[in-house]
Parts: sequence; C-alpha cells; structure tokens
Amino acid sequence: MMSKHLAWLLLFEVSAILPLVLVIYWVQTYLKGFKWEENNPSKFNYHPLFMIIGFVFVMGHSVITFRILPLSHRKKKYIHATLNLLALVCVIIGLTAVFQNHAENGYPPLYSLHSWIGICTFSVLLLQALAGLSVFQDLVDGARTEVRRTYKPYHIAAGTFIVTMATATMISGLQEKYGFVNPGRYGAHAMVILFLGVCIMVWAGTIIFILHSGLEKNSDEVNGNVYQPVSTSEQSMSVLVKTKDN
Repeated sequence: MMSKHLAWLLLFEVSAILPLVLVIYWVQTYLKGFKWEENNPSKFNYHPLFMIIGFVFVMGHSVITFRILPLSHRKKKYIHATLNLLALVCVIIGLTAVFQNHAENGYPPLYSLHSWIGICTFSVLLLQALAGLSVFQDLVDGARTEVRRTYKPYHIAAGTFIVTMATATMISGLQEKYGFVNPGRYGAHAMVILFLGVCIMVWAGTIIFILHSGLEKNSDEVNGNVYQPVSTSEQSMSVLVKTKDN
C-alpha cells in the first residue's frame, strides 16, 4: 500500500512543481520578470505566479493530505487546514496584483470570463475554508460527530469542485494571456504556454484520481466516522460501562 501511495505522491509532486517552474521561466524569459512597482506592468506577473503557488502547489497538497500522508487523523486535519489558509493568502496576493495593475493602467476590472470564473473560485474556496474550520476544527461548540459525518461528503465534493474551478480559471487565464501577447504558432513562447496548460490539466487529473480512488483505507474513513474530541468524564464513563458489562 505504501508503495502505491509513494507512486501517486511522486506523480502529484511532479505535476505540482512543474507548473510552478514553467510559470517562473515563462515570466522571466518572455514577460520581463517580476517587479512590484507602481505603474509597472510587470506587477501583473505576480498574478499567475501566486495563483499557481496558491491553487496548484499549496491547495493541491492540502487536498491530498488525507489520502497520502501516513499520519494520525488529527495531524492530517491540522496540516489540511493550515495549507488551505496559506492557499487563500497566496490567492489574495495574486488578486491584489491583478487588481492594482488594472487600476494603475486604466483597464476595467472583471470584464472577462476568466475573471468571473476566478472570483467564483476564490469565493467557493473562502466559504469552504470557513465551513471546514467551523465544523472540523472545533471552532463551533456542538459540532458533534453527526454534524461532521453529514457535512463531510459535501466538503469532499466541494473540494473536487474547487479543483475543477481552479483548473478552468488557470486554463482560461493562460488562453487570455496567449491572445494578449500573441506569441505566434509553434514558437518557443507559445509552447511554454501550451505545455503549462497541459501540466495544469495533469495536476487536476492526478488530484481527482487520488481523492476518489480509495487510496486511504483507515478505519475512520471506511466506517464513515469523523474525529470527535472525547472529554475525560466521557472516557471514565465508557470505562465504567465496559467494566460492568464484563
């Protein structure tokens, strides 16, 4: 089982790291690099960079945490939540870069299909993070096992939906930028953009397979149970009941 996990983890890591390497190479080679300066068009280049860091690398690792890592449920839960919050921060930085760039250069905001899909993706990611923290991270008193068990399938489905939306956002953004820079057919610049898009598609497919292939088969997941903190008094009562039964 571990060898199967390791194989899929290696495939995921390649599919998550390669888009990051490609976007840095693309910007540095063809788009004049990264410069966060007022009225500098290169500020925009932080937008694709942080979107790929946030969605592909950070959120991608968050999504597969429960299927790949050989850790306790509690540890995986905290890693999952931390990575999701970090992904949100990266996406916010990417959005800040593009909104500031448009404002400084007189471009209207949210005028394209790419931008609309992107805002929807960010909104769903934000709601998913808030709901997950509220239900699974013990922030809401009374979020017991029944609530968590009921919400869990929707949480997983929403995660898959976010991966799909993020893929559509990034692919449509690459196509939009392709039209702006007009790199020509079959040139090196065009191949970098096209290969970057294909790598993002492979990343999405790898995540969806890991999520829905049943790689993890621990007792909690198989029985549909969700971690719930147990108080000392509840533990004592359980011991008393078992003693009486014996």
